[in-house]
Amino acid sequence: MVQLAKTGVAVRKVVVGILVFPGCQESGLTAPLDVFRILDAISVSRPPEARVELEVRFISTRGGNLQTAAGMGIQTQAADIGQLDALIVPGIHHRTADEISQATAVLESEAALIAQAAQAGKAVLASCSGVFLLGKAGVLEGRRATTSWWLGPALRAAFPGVHLEADGRIVADDACVSAGAVTSYHDLALWLVERFAGREARHTCARFLLLDLDRQTQTPFVIDSLIEKPREDLIVRARSWLNQRLTTAFRIEELASHCGVSQRTLLRRFHATTDRTPARYVQTLRLERAKALLESTRLSVAEVASECGYADPATFRKIFKLRIRLTPQQYRSRLGPPDLG
Repeated sequence: MVQLAKTGVAVRKVVVGILVFPGCQESGLTAPLDVFRILDAISVSRPPEARVELEVRFISTRGGNLQTAAGMGIQTQAADIGQLDALIVPGIHHRTADEISQATAVLESEAALIAQAAQAGKAVLASCSGVFLLGKAGVLEGRRATTSWWLGPALRAAFPGVHLEADGRIVADDACVSAGAVTSYHDLALWLVERFAGREARHTCARFLLLDLDRQTQTPFVIDSLIEKPREDLIVRARSWLNQRLTTAFRIEELASHCGVSQRTLLRRFHATTDRTPARYVQTLRLERAKALLESTRLSVAEVASECGYADPATFRKIFKLRIRLTPQQYRSRLGPPDLG
């Protein structure tokens, strides 16, 4: 407990450690600070017994001043897990999933610290590429987790013991909390606000930050062609062929012949690379085209359906809502140009 000098009101202090390591992304260090400062600002209007102070400490296993991915110097203090209530792990600067693997390979001491924090029952949180460091620490084994939508297959391949919820915006399994894209560090900070200061405080902070707490899934933002996955030349050839035939029916034997393999080999390699059948993959391609048309044209929903190979607009609407978690109209309203409405 600490005393507020001006009011003399006792408040509960929660200590949040942010793990700093060479090459970490700045957003994981600074985004939580914005949220916690807003919590401090609104605390004066809350009942004394509900006031919580979230104190941030930049900690490291290496000590001293460490440089982030952009070269920003962060002065750190030695990590003392016993003094922490929660540990935030920032993201790792990367352009590909391979770069994340290379970076985590040299972060042995950081992984050990994360494991120690989890074993001590502390809340451990990470977003996007930072989730890979939780995986390296072993704290996600057998647990549910998420990461940025484009890194899902890479996380599943690297840590098969993780129960990946690829479309989750934020996934909490006990005290291990993971989130999607790098901007989700706001979501993680809000999770901590709710855990220690309550749901009302979380909602108030979110309103100050203009953050939408109703958005629970990453699915509307997914661009399937950009998902990081092992390159398979056969799938590349098949994708090109299928994209030219989205409005017409095709036969598996035609696709297999174009790719120069047997139908059995085609199905096996499709499943191994995409975890889908060719027929389901075509649905994905059609929906990708539909999303692009909804984002960039004034075509009606019925016209979009026709352009993507759906003879029945009602069927298109049903499949779109099932797979994208929004109706076509909702998708256009959220992600289309403002003047399309």
